[in-house]
Amino acid sequence: MNKQNKSQAKNITLIGAVAALYILIGMIPPFNLRGGAVQIRLGEGFNNLAIFNKRYIIAQTVGVFIFNMFFGLGILDAIIGGLQTLTMTWIIYVVTQKIKKLPLKFVASTIIVSIFMFWIAAELVIFFPKMADGGFWLTYGMLFISELASMVVGSIIIYAVSKTIDLSK
Repeated sequence: MNKQNKSQAKNITLIGAVAALYILIGMIPPFNLRGGAVQIRLGEGFNNLAIFNKRYIIAQTVGVFIFNMFFGLGILDAIIGGLQTLTMTWIIYVVTQKIKKLPLKFVASTIIVSIFMFWIAAELVIFFPKMADGGFWLTYGMLFISELASMVVGSIIIYAVSKTIDLSK
């Protein structure tokens, strides 16, 4: 196997592993607290991986799509959540390439992901109003805080992992 094929195989393996971990972590109740607009998914911390390599954009998008399809609210949730994840992780990748200090990259990633919860708030209010906790702004506020918590925990874990494993390769 030549070097390019090994690199492609490694990328596909890492994409699959991260997507599978997102799904697995989401299936374990202590790591996935859901109830209306409160959605603390520790797997969301994997959004931080986009800081290191754009392959994680695909990994997280696939993980979110599959999880939302089978354990979320179905195909509409999978499409909206998948597109939201694809967009925000791409923005994370682009924005954090301009930031030099790793801790600041995590801060930027956390803020971007939390802000992007407006997509999910709109989804809940428009398509799943029984899942929304009030109107758009209340739902968005609760989702923002929930995602902020998930991302802070994820930032701490991914930062610690990045000190021993080169996540960019």
